[in-house]
Amino acid sequence: MSEEKEYLIRRNIELEEQVGNLTKELIETNHEVLNILQAFEDLNKDMLINDKEKNDFLAKLKKSNKEQLEKIKMQENALIQADKLASLGQLIAGIAHEINNPNTYIRANIELLQKYWRLLEKKISVDEGDIHASIVSDIPSVMNSMYKGTERIMEIISALKAFSKEEKLFYEKININECIEEAYKLVKVELTKNKVIFLNKVSQVGYEINASKQKVEQVLINLFLNSIKAIKFKREENGQIIIFTSEDKDNFNISIKDNGCGIKNEHLDMIFNPFFTTHQEDGGTGLGLSIVHGIMKEHGGSIKVMSTINEGTEFTLVFPKGR
Repeated sequence: MSEEKEYLIRRNIELEEQVGNLTKELIETNHEVLNILQAFEDLNKDMLINDKEKNDFLAKLKKSNKEQLEKIKMQENALIQADKLASLGQLIAGIAHEINNPNTYIRANIELLQKYWRLLEKKISVDEGDIHASIVSDIPSVMNSMYKGTERIMEIISALKAFSKEEKLFYEKININECIEEAYKLVKVELTKNKVIFLNKVSQVGYEINASKQKVEQVLINLFLNSIKAIKFKREENGQIIIFTSEDKDNFNISIKDNGCGIKNEHLDMIFNPFFTTHQEDGGTGLGLSIVHGIMKEHGGSIKVMSTINEGTEFTLVFPKGR
């Protein structure tokens, strides 16, 4: 074999080896490029995901901030309302005193007029057919109705003073019927104005529980007003509130039932939360039921609710026995 041929063979082998090596390097480079491309694609996906998470987070944060601002606004409104109520409570005692003084004079003068009339009536002689005869016969009933009016004023003043009086939580044996009667006096005007019938089905003998009288009255007033509002909202013409009691081995229960608009199922878990209200446009503060819930907890008891839309609501106050 000539030297030129041997040289060509060796050169061909060397070139094949170089090509093989280059091919191998190219394949490895391709793998690296593919890995880099895959990593870039993964990074790009992560960035997209992170952007989505970031956007979701910002959206949630914005929503949360909006909710917090709304809650703060509701709290501010509620605090303003609570401050008004606190101021009103301070004013009631003074106003009640100012009303009570002239009412006492009126009451005393009516008693004096009744006494004078009994003396004058014996001296008055009127023919039976005379028009003045009916006037003479009506005067005693007119004075009696005036006197009853002064009694009603005294009852309202007494109830207002008791309700506005700040007192420490003091437990004593109280008659539940007395609490119902005092609470009824304060909501009677609202009941009459909205043509709501109030039925007290609690035994007249009454039940005794160990509780704070003022706090129990406050609970009843809040629930009565809540029922009146529900009846008014429904525009129920035959509005009715029924209060009754039941008991078992461990608890004494007071139930207040109305035929008002009812409460939506999705709201039942929230109605005792502070500042939650569905009647903010009507001046609702969302504090009434929250206060009721707090008072029942203070007494070691609880409050239950059952409600059906457009049929009514029943609240049950549960007081533990032996407290």
